[in-house]
Amino acid sequence: PGGGGGLGGMPTTKDVSLEELSKYFHLPEKAVASQLGICLTSLKKLCRSYGITRWPFRKLKSIQRTMAKVGETADGNNSSTSSSPAPIPTQPP
Repeated sequence: PGGGGGLGGMPTTKDVSLEELSKYFHLPEKAVASQLGICLTSLKKLCRSYGITRWPFRKLKSIQRTMAKVGETADGNNSSTSSSPAPIPTQPP
């Protein structure tokens, strides 16, 4: 009686600060829930309470991939095929 217990009186959510939660943004949701000892649904509820509507893991991975690609093109600027267009000559009026 009273809810919030689960088996053995374990709480279904933990008191996790946003700062602590942000340390896990580089991991998938399931892994974070497991490390925190809560179920995935509880993690999602916790995130919503902080205004996090989507877990940022995939977005961060996407940004990291984009940055890696940009780094590769920046490193390859010495090649004969440049990705930047040639300057357009201007004629005086």
